[in-house]
Parts: sequence; structure tokens; C-alpha cells
Amino acid sequence: MDFELFMERYGYKLLLGLMALVVIVVVGIPILGYIYFLRRYSWEIGGLMLIIVVVYAFSVRRKVMDAYAQAHGKYFYDDKWYKRR
Repeated sequence: MDFELFMERYGYKLLLGLMALVVIVVVGIPILGYIYFLRRYSWEIGGLMLIIVVVYAFSVRRKVMDAYAQAHGKYFYDDKWYKRR
């Protein structure tokens, strides 16, 4: 079996496996870190940390990302920029 036939037959399976591995690593490492944190300290401190992270994500980080998107939209996606030059 030559390489082209091998890739035609098994290439998508290899790509799917690599993408699944990447997703598992990207999602799994923070989850394992949080579980380690819960076991090392306590469920109360871990729950408090989770509440703080969620509140921060939906309040402060949301405003920061919105301002960042507006600034980039102004400079990179302004349709009338070329008319003002």
C-alpha cells in the first residue's frame, strides 16, 4: 500500500484522532488542575474560587473583551477609512 492510498483510507481518522487529542489536552489540563486544587485545599475554598472566576468572567473580562473588540473593529474593519484618507 503506497502513501497516497494509506492517507486516502486512514488520513481522516488520523486527523480526527489528533484533533480529539488536542481538545482533550486543552480541556483536560485545567479540569485536572481544578480537581487537584479541590483535593489539596477544601471544597469550600474550591467552590469560592469557582464563584470568583465565574463572576470575574461575566463582569470584568466581558467588558475588557468588548472594549478590545470595538478598538479592533475601529481600526481593522472600518468601511469608510479609505474615504477619509
